[in-house]
Amino acid sequence: MATQGQVITCKAAVAWEPNKPPVIEEVQVAPPQAGEVRVKILFTALCHTDAYTLGGKKLCARDSGQKGQIVQAVISN
Repeated sequence: MATQGQVITCKAAVAWEPNKPPVIEEVQVAPPQAGEVRVKILFTALCHTDAYTLGGKKLCARDSGQKGQIVQAVISN
């Protein structure tokens, strides 16, 4: 796994406030810690729960949508 132990830069759709559209930003993702994995998102889609959250009904940090992903880095205890 070529990115194991490295910080990676990726693009993410970030919703900073309710009732505002998400913006595409570059984010830094740290290597996983003990008991964690880092996955590469290949594709994603928004579902009704995402729309509900973006509409301000429930604001929380989460990864959105259904997605296809592959394991990118694994750290064992």
